[in-house]
Amino acid sequence: MSAFDADLIIAGAGCAGLSALWQVMMQPNEHRKVIVVDRDFEVGDDRTWAFWGTRDAPFADLAKQTWDKLQVRFPTWEQVGQLKRPNGTSPNSRRVYSRVRQRDYDAAIFHEAARHPNIRFVSQDIIGLKDGQTSGIVELPEGELHAPLVLQSTRLSPSSNAVPPRHPLLQHFGGWEVRTQYPVFDPHVATLMDFDTDQFDATAFFYALPEARDRALVEFTMFSPQKRNTVFYDDQLRGYLDRLGAGEITIERTEYGVIPMDDRRRDQRWGRHLWNLGTVGGMTKPTSGYTFQRIHAQARHLIGHWANGATPTPLPSPPHRYRCADRALLNILHRHPERGRPIFERLFKTSSVDDVLTFLDEDSTLGADVRMLTRLPWVPFLRAGATEIGADLLSAVSGRR
Repeated sequence: MSAFDADLIIAGAGCAGLSALWQVMMQPNEHRKVIVVDRDFEVGDDRTWAFWGTRDAPFADLAKQTWDKLQVRFPTWEQVGQLKRPNGTSPNSRRVYSRVRQRDYDAAIFHEAARHPNIRFVSQDIIGLKDGQTSGIVELPEGELHAPLVLQSTRLSPSSNAVPPRHPLLQHFGGWEVRTQYPVFDPHVATLMDFDTDQFDATAFFYALPEARDRALVEFTMFSPQKRNTVFYDDQLRGYLDRLGAGEITIERTEYGVIPMDDRRRDQRWGRHLWNLGTVGGMTKPTSGYTFQRIHAQARHLIGHWANGATPTPLPSPPHRYRCADRALLNILHRHPERGRPIFERLFKTSSVDDVLTFLDEDSTLGADVRMLTRLPWVPFLRAGATEIGADLLSAVSGRR
């Protein structure tokens, strides 16, 4: 009798875990046992994922609204840019900006899973994870579960957690889904970043995804080392809507969250049988928080190996220049937050929205990246880059002692 409880265990049923489950269900593997473990499997409604890509991108069919015009705004100017460029993986289709609600995402995956008798859900707290000699191990209050492959999205691996971050930034936010008395939104234009607000010794902006002239999801986002309480976000949102002239508002839903934006390298692999998914596996871009598309790329990559009986390998990393740019910007946002808004302003003044999104996708050419970066304030970036290189050299010397 096999010592394994399943052929695959997915530990954590958030966005990343459910993405892996979806990829499993897209493979002809009905004979292989899969266990999904989490505290509960209720359909959530406290998250929204916004992303850009073509209309055939993963889960883009769940988007009730898409936009091909994006606004950026600063205290003295604003612009609306239209997305015109094809996505790198789909040259015949222009990309759009999409919004997927957690409730639709969860419901679609759970509905499909109900059709697969080889999938079992275990509702227990995950109290520990181990990489054993022959299996990955998920520790539960009622015992252990073993599988030759465990994909987890619940905690940092020991190797990722061993070195504290030098720039412990957070992206923290509060959002309201509102209906307004007056028609103050343009349903054809999404506000990507509105920096016309107090920066609070950090980098702060508003974000709006309108569904109608009187309905939108509006969020207040900050990059800083500490999150704020819900009253703070609510005060900023109420003030923003007042400035727009929204009149009386009805709050139909709220969401609050925190995304790590530190410089710590997050390993995709915990051990031989245990792998890290999503944010704990390094799929969150540290300077923007964008995660959704990266999660699906990693899940597709790992499950593709598993389904074909191959040993998984990490999702290939993008060119090193993107990590260098991220670290330099994190250094500036952490140590000199007053420079955050001017840097973003210069970025959008000198580059199109298409160029910025392609850079954030880490899919641009070296020449395009050089042209974009040389238009930014170069002295702060050179200083930040030199500081990061010096820190790496010091760490390497200390490690050899």
